[in-house]
Amino acid sequence: MRNSSEKGDPARLVQRRTSSNDMVWATIKKMSFPLHNREFVARQVAATDTNGDFLVVAVPTDEVIDYGTKTNTVRGVSRVIMRLAPEGHERCKVTYHMHLDAGGRIPSFVVNAKLPLALGAVGDLREEFQRDDEIDKLERDQLARVIKEEPQTYTAEEDVLINKVNVKLGMLEWVHFEEVESPDHLVRMGKIFIENSDNIVGSATTVVDASVEQCAAWDFTLDSRARQRAFQRGEKRQLERLNDHAAINYTACRLGSGLNNREWYTKSVWKKIDPSTVEIGYAPCERTEAFYSEDRGWVMARYSAHIKFQRLASVHSVNQTKVTMRVHTDAGGNIPVSFVNKRGVSQLMHLSRMRIQFDKSLEVDGGTRALNVEMISGHDGVDYSEEENRILTEGEKHFTDFQGTKAKSLEMKSPLTTAKMAFKSGDKHARGFAKTTVRASTTEVLAFFWDSTRRTEQKEDDVEKAVVEHVSDHNVLVYNKKRTPKIISDRDFLGRVVWKAKGQGFVLVTSPRENALRPITDSAERGKHPSAMRIERKNDRETVIELVFQINFGGRLPTWLTNSYVGATAGAVTEIQEYFQELRGLEEWDADDARAVGQVMCIKTNAEKHPEKGESKKGARVRELFMKQKALKEIGCKYEFFQSMITRVVENKLRTADDVKSKLCSVSLKEGRKIGAGLALAMASNLTAEAGVDEWIGRYRSLGELDRTEAWFR
Repeated sequence: MRNSSEKGDPARLVQRRTSSNDMVWATIKKMSFPLHNREFVARQVAATDTNGDFLVVAVPTDEVIDYGTKTNTVRGVSRVIMRLAPEGHERCKVTYHMHLDAGGRIPSFVVNAKLPLALGAVGDLREEFQRDDEIDKLERDQLARVIKEEPQTYTAEEDVLINKVNVKLGMLEWVHFEEVESPDHLVRMGKIFIENSDNIVGSATTVVDASVEQCAAWDFTLDSRARQRAFQRGEKRQLERLNDHAAINYTACRLGSGLNNREWYTKSVWKKIDPSTVEIGYAPCERTEAFYSEDRGWVMARYSAHIKFQRLASVHSVNQTKVTMRVHTDAGGNIPVSFVNKRGVSQLMHLSRMRIQFDKSLEVDGGTRALNVEMISGHDGVDYSEEENRILTEGEKHFTDFQGTKAKSLEMKSPLTTAKMAFKSGDKHARGFAKTTVRASTTEVLAFFWDSTRRTEQKEDDVEKAVVEHVSDHNVLVYNKKRTPKIISDRDFLGRVVWKAKGQGFVLVTSPRENALRPITDSAERGKHPSAMRIERKNDRETVIELVFQINFGGRLPTWLTNSYVGATAGAVTEIQEYFQELRGLEEWDADDARAVGQVMCIKTNAEKHPEKGESKKGARVRELFMKQKALKEIGCKYEFFQSMITRVVENKLRTADDVKSKLCSVSLKEGRKIGAGLALAMASNLTAEAGVDEWIGRYRSLGELDRTEAWFR
């Protein structure tokens, strides 16, 4: 017999195997006072039927179980029948039936209310073995291959649908759209009213790091598992495939707030216009028997959309596709037009989700950085002009000026960055200083900064950022235009950037300039942002960055408002530190890497604004980090439970700490959450953090193994 819980714990499982397909199991479930704990004992048998389905049956037995300790329980009754029917390769359908009688004098309605919790075992089973992302990718790749390689024959009705949607939406010119603020600064959005309609047509465009075929396949697979998970408010979403290029989508939504339910019947067709262009049309269609043939009295809504995918030149071997989307929705009934129009932006965020799904910014920036590293490494012996040397000398003088002033320390979001602010005599605008250590070589750090249009530097308030003049490999003129709140004019900056090797590192200086290539215009106030950066070698794998800067937004802005941005600007060095940390693989990790990432986990991120269904804000933060950090991705693949465990650690809530006796190689996602929840209690019951961690690791067998196996864990 095996006891899976500690002595004295009332929630335990004991099992005795009588043969390979027959066992007796017993469990004691803890009940709230004043109820007695409940004991369930059953014989479980596994077999296959004539159809090849696998059956698991559990029936009550009167066998007396020796738990090794005294128990005061009431015997309950549980009957279970589970059928596992194979459905294709490595897939099965699970049907679970359960009858539960808790025994004693508990009212039946109380037991019945607990039944959904017991049936949750099926959900746990699915979660344990789910491969949603893998299956979605396989289906998407298959459709992408069809789009690329297999010619399609279209009916007259399908051609009419594509052409009609294109005429109505696709041929609208962007110049006629009124631009609207987009939640994703990499997706441009606009709106326009068309004839005979009170509802706007929304437009969105972006560039996606994937092939035309992959983008079109992702959009067309409305029944993907990821889409089904994200569909929160619907009663139902279902797709009927008519052929490889056409489908009918049924969507039913309960809007709440006293509004009638809505349902959509939409036909979608994709068509390859030429080798580099694919279009998808979505148009309303009639009710079909594949979903609901009867009229349920729901309000019929209408949805039309045209999405165009155009192949662009690849960047560092990464495919690029321009995607343009036009959407027109009529919710029907008496819903105010303003309500429908306000939801237009949320529909256009479809392109943002597509962009994020295929985002390869690390690969794109990495390709440019590799070219810059090669250029910098071969830059020895290059002459600098008199003006370039003057810019460098003036830049280094910023460090001397700052050191001679009384500085105030700034509180930064990352403990790995130190920052200060100071005023030089006669200055209205503050000077800022920031310092951090980056886990990369000096050449890699300079190569990163020399890519002025790198994706990681793109901000939500960036209207435009471009190199307008390339004088040499060490001298460029950079323009940056910033969006500001509507009550004040936008700001732009023009600066000459020059770098030079010095000692075992480099100096990088930005000096404000005026130039006919980007003259001052009425559309923006010209600001100034002089800065100087020292990039110095600390050791073979670490570089120290020191940054001195001053901000002048120009115009008539109060100086206190300008000075309030000093801390945010100083935080730029933190972003560099985090960026290079994300690139480090698990084979490079040591205790310092783990400590740095652990500190990042305690910092709020934008991901917390958009948690997934059923996800906490801190859970969204952890999910984002496991997506961005190369080493964390590798850890998640190596230890499946690790992300769920860390999520509970970061949430840091006092919960009941359940015991988990599984070995490291067999810890499940659910057990990972239990283990993670145990840290908060251990920390609360000890005087020091070290003692709390010791207790936590000592309690769980798997963590002890992890601590001995991985040098970075503790």
